[in-house]
Amino acid sequence: MLSKVITISQQKGGTGKTTLAVHLALAFIKFHNFKVAIVDTDPQGSLGKWYMVRSEKKISDDNLTFKTASLWGAQYESKTLKKDHDIVIIDTPPKIESDARPSIEASDLVLIPMTPSHVDFWATEGIIEIAKKAKKKIMIQVNRANQRSKMVVKTNEYIKSINVPAVETIIGHRQIYAASMGEGKTAMEKQKNGKASEEIKKLSEQLLTELTQ
Repeated sequence: MLSKVITISQQKGGTGKTTLAVHLALAFIKFHNFKVAIVDTDPQGSLGKWYMVRSEKKISDDNLTFKTASLWGAQYESKTLKKDHDIVIIDTPPKIESDARPSIEASDLVLIPMTPSHVDFWATEGIIEIAKKAKKKIMIQVNRANQRSKMVVKTNEYIKSINVPAVETIIGHRQIYAASMGEGKTAMEKQKNGKASEEIKKLSEQLLTELTQ
């Protein structure tokens, strides 16, 4: 049992935290045969709504556990879940730094999704500061990106300037991610050999390498 916790955190909304949490969870199950728990701490409940649609469609997930928790309850919940799960993924709401702290402190790795925009650059700094103070591993994930855009280049330059590790795989801005979420599925299930599936598989492999170092 690997027993690792990944917290997906970002102060700004619209960076794709929930979509990333869902796709990573299913990637760890599909490609690595892991037992995975996802914890929804966002009052908006998007992760729970996805899971409910999935359950209503009777999509079998023997290795997937879903839980909800308050931001402050995430520490207890993740500590309990990691006893019998390889990976626990905490999906957090866009909140100020102090609210994010408990979920970050519960983690083995803080994954910070960031779209290629200056607003995201600014929003990322507070989360990085908390994670560093807590002495947690940090990785930035460039998400919802058009790889031909000049902003992707600027984003990579920004990441280098703040000296924080970034995941090599960039997740593209693909319609299949949103479309699959609405059906209680993932891009890997809708299009097994598509680019989105390939991206998520590579991302899971890179995070697993980081977690086991």
